[in-house]
Amino acid sequence: MMRRLPRTILPAALVFAPLMARQAALPEPVARPAGTWLTLERVLQSVETHYPPLLAALQDKVLASADLMVAEGRFDMALRGGYDGTHFGAYPNDVYRASVEKPLEYNGMTLTGGYQLGQGTFAGYDGRRETDTAGEFRTGLRAPLLRDRAMDPRRADLYKAVIGRRIADLGVDQQRLAIIQMAARRYYDWVASGRRLEAAEAVLKVAEERDQQLKDASEMGQIPRIDVTDNLRAILTRRNQVIEARRALELAAIDLSLYYRDGSGRPTLAESALLPPDFPALKDLTQQRLADDVDLALMRRPEVRRFTAQKEQVEIDRKLARNQLLPNVDVAVNYSRNAGGRIIKRGPDELLASLIFDLPIERRQAKGRDLAAVARIRQFDERERFARDQITAEVQDAYSAVKAAYGRVQVLRQELEVARQLEEAERARFQLGDGTLFLVNLREQATFDTAIRELAATNEYFRAWALYEYAIAEALRGTP
Repeated sequence: MMRRLPRTILPAALVFAPLMARQAALPEPVARPAGTWLTLERVLQSVETHYPPLLAALQDKVLASADLMVAEGRFDMALRGGYDGTHFGAYPNDVYRASVEKPLEYNGMTLTGGYQLGQGTFAGYDGRRETDTAGEFRTGLRAPLLRDRAMDPRRADLYKAVIGRRIADLGVDQQRLAIIQMAARRYYDWVASGRRLEAAEAVLKVAEERDQQLKDASEMGQIPRIDVTDNLRAILTRRNQVIEARRALELAAIDLSLYYRDGSGRPTLAESALLPPDFPALKDLTQQRLADDVDLALMRRPEVRRFTAQKEQVEIDRKLARNQLLPNVDVAVNYSRNAGGRIIKRGPDELLASLIFDLPIERRQAKGRDLAAVARIRQFDERERFARDQITAEVQDAYSAVKAAYGRVQVLRQELEVARQLEEAERARFQLGDGTLFLVNLREQATFDTAIRELAATNEYFRAWALYEYAIAEALRGTP
């Protein structure tokens, strides 16, 4: 039987010692020139330009602008014209008329103007249709004194459409915040998956590179055959880890491709060559930052501003309903002038003033609308109050998540350093003949597992940071 010699005097141990000294944990990041890897900023630029759900949301702004144009159309100038002809009767005549009408936003007034030419023979009761030889020119103004003066349906629709466009903008902002958060999370998942694959490949390479040296040492009788077999087991285990890590990276790239697109808007799988060398530097949060950011979130978040705009719309409905409770008292002034050869006895200048009064007795329709508007305003007040509470809670929760993740990363980095020291110590013991390769493999795997947990914690930190920036609407910084 072959006698095993102490490793302290074996030259073969010195042969594979340099390979044994290689760290099996996550390799140090390789410095590469900036711009050679995919950044989060490039992903977000792609989202702004090509992400279909965001492009679909932007159409809400177009729809709101179209609704505004429809409301503005109610103030368009109207042109009317016509012809009346009476033939084969006792009073043959021809009447030509044209008129324009322009509603005004100012106090619900309406401007009118027109022209009429009446030629032929007219009965006495039809004298208003007869004009001098060059026709009759008219202009007039109608102004409400009570109902429809402060608010009328046309202006109500217009003002609500203006606010509706602002609500559409806020809706797009709200969707943009959610999309940016998801894109950031998918990006950091991809980065973490890439670093995990690097770690798995590194620990596999350590076992593969010492395989032949272990076989040579075993043939020389310097180490037992079981060490070679144990190293083969470690190789197979680590190859499986590489396969799992590569699959996770491919899945992360597929998820990221929904946000990272080419110039034509097609999803693009980010290649591993585009992986950044490492995560960005971590930043801690302070308690004062939390207090300031809660106030910022309440000012920035589209939900709160949306409730404010919706209440403004309902307030317009309330003003309209209360205005409709008033009696309708309109004053109208019309001036007409006949031109050309004198034919008719009236004129040539006339000024006609009118006063119109109308009042529905019960006015239940207006009262019901007023009651409904008041109830909706109270609903929005309560919903806004809860939304503010919810946003505050979201910021606090995101802050807590960032702080916890930051603390976990710091602890795990210390744990990783200790695991590396233990790995090196176990490797030194093995080289001196006091340990076994089995224990070396265990230490290497423990270092690898700790490195993976540190990667997961770092990724969770940046995922929590993305949620925090969503909670405080950081993407809307500087938005009025």
